[in-house]
Amino acid sequence: MSTKVLLISAILVGLLSLSSCRSLGELSEQKTYSSTPQYGGSPTPADGSGGGYNPTPTPTPTYGTTPTPSYGTTPTPSYGSTPSTPSTPSTPDVPTKHDFCGSCDYWKSHPDVIIAAIGSLGNIGKTFGDACSLIVGKKLENLHDALSNTRTDGTGALLREGAAAYLNSIVNNKFPFSTQQVKDCIVVAMTSDGAASAQADIFKKANDHHYKN
Repeated sequence: MSTKVLLISAILVGLLSLSSCRSLGELSEQKTYSSTPQYGGSPTPADGSGGGYNPTPTPTPTYGTTPTPSYGTTPTPSYGSTPSTPSTPSTPDVPTKHDFCGSCDYWKSHPDVIIAAIGSLGNIGKTFGDACSLIVGKKLENLHDALSNTRTDGTGALLREGAAAYLNSIVNNKFPFSTQQVKDCIVVAMTSDGAASAQADIFKKANDHHYKN
């Protein structure tokens, strides 16, 4: 009896072992099958529709509306008011008083008054003659040059005081010498240095209000 029981137990154990081996073999085959890549056939889409490859469409990027730049209103430049036209300097008044006598220094310092009195700075040759012009040379061309000369001889003194006397005779009708008398005296006195020096002293007194007839 016990021998039968042992035999049946051995048979049962063998069957269980065989069943276990089959189960393990099937499991191994399933793993091998699942890990092998499959190249044939198209994948079945998840939504059940068949056929072909349907790639997911690439979304189109949206950039929005390009902003229009705003530069604002162009400012109008302001340059201020238009500068006024500079006024023309007035012509100096000509001294026409009957008792006016300008010294040599006065006329020398006021060339604008000389121009106002005779219309220019004058010309020594035209005023006192060509002989006088030849004596003094080309360095002294007009009355202002004659008034400003620095010669220390009688001719230099006559040119200074004679030019002042000439202008005084024009602007002052009570001057001791007329315009023609001044011109004649200068032409005569130019003949010698002594005569020029003596006539220069006479003109200086008249120009300084110290002359007496």
